[in-house]
Parts: sequence; structure tokens; C-alpha cells
Amino acid sequence: MENKSGVSDRDSGMSNKKHIFFFITGLFCLSALVMLRQLISSAYFSCIIQDSFDYTSWAWQFTQALKEGVIYPRWLPLNFWGYGSPTFILYPPLAFYLVGLFNVFTGSVISAMNLTKFAALFLTGLGMFFLVKEFYSVKTALMTASFYIVFPYQIFQLYFTGGFTSVLSLMWFSPTVLFTWRYIKNKQYKDILYAGICYGGLILTHLLNAYMFAFVLTAFIFYTSVTQNRLRDLILIPSIIMIGLLISAAYIIPLIYEKQFINTRAFTIEGFNFANFFILPNLTSRLPSGSFWPVYYDIHLFFLFFFCSLIVLSFLRIVKFRQIKAPEGVYAVNVVFLFSGICSLFLLFGVSRTIWETVPFFKYIQFPMRWLNITTFAVVFLSAVLFTDIDVFHKKKRNNLFIVTLFLTCFLFDYKYINSAHLFTENELLPVKSINWNLVHLPVGVNIDEFDENNEDEEGSRIMKGEGKAIIATWRSAERVIEISAQTPLILRIRTFNFPGWHAYIDSVRTEIGTEGGTGAMLITIPQGDHTVVLRFEDTPVRYYAKIVSVISFFIMVLLVLIPKKAKRTSITGI
Repeated sequence: MENKSGVSDRDSGMSNKKHIFFFITGLFCLSALVMLRQLISSAYFSCIIQDSFDYTSWAWQFTQALKEGVIYPRWLPLNFWGYGSPTFILYPPLAFYLVGLFNVFTGSVISAMNLTKFAALFLTGLGMFFLVKEFYSVKTALMTASFYIVFPYQIFQLYFTGGFTSVLSLMWFSPTVLFTWRYIKNKQYKDILYAGICYGGLILTHLLNAYMFAFVLTAFIFYTSVTQNRLRDLILIPSIIMIGLLISAAYIIPLIYEKQFINTRAFTIEGFNFANFFILPNLTSRLPSGSFWPVYYDIHLFFLFFFCSLIVLSFLRIVKFRQIKAPEGVYAVNVVFLFSGICSLFLLFGVSRTIWETVPFFKYIQFPMRWLNITTFAVVFLSAVLFTDIDVFHKKKRNNLFIVTLFLTCFLFDYKYINSAHLFTENELLPVKSINWNLVHLPVGVNIDEFDENNEDEEGSRIMKGEGKAIIATWRSAERVIEISAQTPLILRIRTFNFPGWHAYIDSVRTEIGTEGGTGAMLITIPQGDHTVVLRFEDTPVRYYAKIVSVISFFIMVLLVLIPKKAKRTSITGI
């Protein structure tokens, strides 16, 4: 068949695919351009000293545990003067798996982290491209995706704030909405699976962003279902969230149960009171002058006006856009993201304090500025209406001038942030230092005042009572092997917190582990004679069965996606 222009549908489809391929290549190159300084450097870019040491230390320890054969590292052995911490029971692991993967090719953990950030930025833009393409032209989608990649707040985060996992998680926003919309439009159940899997990826990358994004996803599904009079589509809300939870069960279930053993109350101590970090009222005087928020408060205030300006411009265009026969669903999705952008900005102000105090888990967000990730996503999608070339928008030359000015403004700010970015060299970060200040990772019952600055030099094992020798044969992330020669029964102290999952074996026979008051160190009673003591950090029943749930859920969803395709191919070949 030929279309009206005399070009066959097949040739037209191949041409479109060729254009899309070139567009994707362009987004890849644009992402590489704004991340070039990090890609050619072995330094970690951040103005926050604590985060720089935290993330690089976690990444190095996680990668080292993977090299030792630990499939899912949850225990980081170097933290708190070598007593360790259950960091990856509290924090999701996916970003650090990516670091481990890229480390195979780079040989440097920090370079692998930079490469991971570049990949995430490209995927963030790519996801926005395909999402916008559902509602607008391919050219508009390309412009919007490019805008997302060079958006100044994105670059500010990548080069200044150092929030490693938070900025990576943005790559899941667009595909989650995309597959949700495709189900609403086409009613193919596999799109529910895709949306749920993407939401599971978001949970496994950054739990707080997943929590905040759940409000956007709920609003999107609710509004489109009600306006299109398809209330049955409301089932998408629990379905997508449940699939995401099943996929991420290996992480989320142990967190829910075992957070009782972790010092999570440190999330809400006075120093992290969310009220201190509102845009207005300005309470930066309550914080140390050298901390991040007082220093960069004015920049966030600028971004507030930048976001508001784009929202107003987009709103005026959306009003005009409604005057024509717009593509299916575009008005509804614009309304949802307009609402999301305004609400996320509202949460930066003190008048939203009641919401922060009453909505479950809001206080764990800690910093209202985290909502700017939601604002960025919503505003960038709304900006698609600024880039579209539909006839209703007159004075095309003036519109093109506005677009060029907007992109030039972004490039100027990007250049400023990239050129003036703070960095920590590999020599400053490696070998990694013990992370002793992040009290959220501390097991409950441990008194940090019991430790002093000399604890770093303390022996890994020490005989507290009795006579004999203890020689460390192996000291790995999740395993310690100690050779004992005891002239009398001993009490052996191990410089590792006694946390659920640590098991001790004397000559392959499991034995009980005691806990030293205050420090939380392990105490093991050793009988007289020569023995081999092995300590392993193993899965608790909750962790084991949570892994099983994740694996089974993933394979079931793969089968649900593949079986219909296989059946379809069979029916075609059987004709």
C-alpha cells in the first residue's frame, strides 16, 4: 500500500524508525556533552562533603562484597570504626548494582559512579521522549527530552548536591506513566506489568522518590479514569503499586520488618526537622552557616521562580491548546501534571506544615526540596506544549525565538554549574574512610558515646576473659574466620555489631552470640582447646523468603508478557 504522497507505508515506517534512531543518538550525545567533565574525570562531583564520602564508601564496599561472591550485600563492614552497619537493609541496592557492573569495565568505583549517572541522565531523557511522543509529534518529543537533559536543576543536582541515588531514580518516572497511559488507552494487560516493573525499579533505586511519585501516579490514574468515565481503571492504582512491591520484595519486606532494629528515629531528630528547610519562611539561620541549605538557599529560591514562570507559560498555552482538536488524552495529562507541579511547589512553603505533620511517612522525606524532582518532571512534560508547532499558536518566529532563548539560558546555567562544580579526587576518597556520622545506619541499642577516635585501630577480635590466642584467618564483608587456641574457656569479643543475620559457628557447630552493652559488639564463649570460629552474615527467614517472592514475581511477569506473544506467533504460523 501507498499513502497519499506515494510513499509505501513500509518505507514510511522505516523512515520514522530511522529518524527516531537518530533522535535517540542525539539525546545520547547531548547527555554525554553535559556529563563530559565527569566522564573524563575520576573525581566525585559534590559540594557536600558528607554525601561524597558516604556514597563513594557505600559503592566501594558494595562492589567489594559483590567481588567476594555476596549476591545481595546488606552489611557494610567498614562503617562505624569497622563495626559495620546494615546500610543496605535501609537503602535500596539497584544504583549500586549498576556501579558494580560498570566497575567491571572501568576498574574504578568513582568512574563507575560517574558512568552510572550519565546512563541515568540519558535514560531520563529517553523516557521523556517516548512519553511525550504518545501525545505530541516526534519533533516536540525530541525538544522536550532535550530540555529535560539540559534542565538547570538536573545539572545542579548532578554536579552540586551529590544526591547519587535520588538523581538516578528519575529515569523511572516517565516509563511508569507511559505504560500506565498505554493501558488506559489500549487495555493491554502487559502494560500494567511494565508499569509495575518500572515502579518496582523506582523503589529499588530510591524509596523516598518512589513514595512521592506514588501521589503523582495516583492523581494521574484517578483523573484520567474519572474524566474518561472509566472507573474500572482505578484498579491500576493498587495493581501497579502491588506489582512494584512484589518486584522489590527482596528489599522492601526486610526493611518493613527489620527497621525496628535500626536507628530510624535519627531521620526525624531536631537537626533534620523538615520545617527548617522550607523556602518560606526562611529559617536558614537555625542551621550551621556552612551547611548546604543556608549556602544554596538563594539558588533554590531562583529555581522556585523559574519553575513558576514555566508553569504560568505552560498554563497559558494549554488554555489555547484546548481550543483545537488536541490528541487523545493530552489535555487530561496536562491538567494532572499542572496540578502535580503546583502541589509539589506548595509543599516547599510553611503553610503546608499540617500536611507534613499528618500524612503518614511525610516526615521521613526530611527536606521539602526533594519535591523539586517531582516539580522538574511535571514542568518539563508541561513544556512540551511550548515546543509544539500546532497552527493555533501564531507568530511562529516569536515562538522560535522564545525556544532558542530558553535553551540558551539553560546552557548558560549548565555551563556555570559544570564549570564551578566542587569535586573530590580519587586520592581524597580512596581508600574509603569509615562512615561514623550517619546515625540512621546504627543498630538500635548502640551508644555512639561509647566509641572514641582511637577505635579505628582496635583489633578485630580480642579475648575479654580467659587465656589463649585468637588469630584472624579471614575478614570479609559477610564472613570472619578466627583460629582459636584456648588454654581456658574464653569470651571472645568481635569488632562487629551483633545484628540479626550474624551467626557464629565453632567447629561448624552453631553457637549463641552475646552482645556487649553500649557498644553492641559480639561476644562469643569459646570452650578450652583449639577451635575454628566462623561468623557469617546470612539471610534471616524474612530476607530469604522476600528474595523468593521477588524472583518468583519477576519470572511470572516475564511469562505473562511472553506467553501471549508466543501464542500469537503459533496461531499465525498455523494458518
